[in-house]
Amino acid sequence: MEKMQNTENKIEYINTVTHKQIALNQLDSLLTYHIDNNNFKKANLLSYWFENFAKYNLAEETFNPKLLKKYKRGSIIKANLGFNVGNEEGGLHYCIVIDKSNALSSGTLTVIPLTSIKENKKYNSTTLNLGDEIYLNLKKICDNMSQKLSKEYEDIWKLPAEKVEQFNLDFKYIKKVEKEISKMKKGSIALVSQITTISKQRIYDPKTSSDILANLRVSNNTLDLIDSKIKELFIK
Repeated sequence: MEKMQNTENKIEYINTVTHKQIALNQLDSLLTYHIDNNNFKKANLLSYWFENFAKYNLAEETFNPKLLKKYKRGSIIKANLGFNVGNEEGGLHYCIVIDKSNALSSGTLTVIPLTSIKENKKYNSTTLNLGDEIYLNLKKICDNMSQKLSKEYEDIWKLPAEKVEQFNLDFKYIKKVEKEISKMKKGSIALVSQITTISKQRIYDPKTSSDILANLRVSNNTLDLIDSKIKELFIK
């Protein structure tokens, strides 16, 4: 019995190693094809994704979702959707969390990917135009933080050293938010037909309650519009 088990293990090992080599050869051929055809952007995007996928896979056993913040319905996150097939949305995208109640211990999150509004492009009935809401909400959060900081540290030269240190931390945080705003497109389109469940390992921001997007969410009215669109697309 033990001899048979050892034989099976050897066969499985040989099959796995052979399959691994086939996969690596296919991967090399794919990247070489795009490079030879001057499609450097696609080759780079694929390469970045394979790197990230390997990191995610190696971290699966030690990943603990309880160390992340709790995500609520309507929250905005930025997630790595990967390099996907055909018209599936991929890459680093803002998304809207639509879970009614997502447990802190859950390793997954259900989201709707967002994309920026592009001029002269017609969007079909499976999408929802959110206008400038997300951009304006983040800008409002940033403006409120700046005003609060100005009031609290009006006479900064009179403050003790520990208060100055806190001011520097708050100031750096505001600058990070401003940088995020500068990269954010004003108009957003919700790709409702591409609703998807992702691993929380894919979340880029926010991971903690002090990250840039931690307090950013859409209005209840927007969530109602999303609910209506989901019913229209998926429910009779």
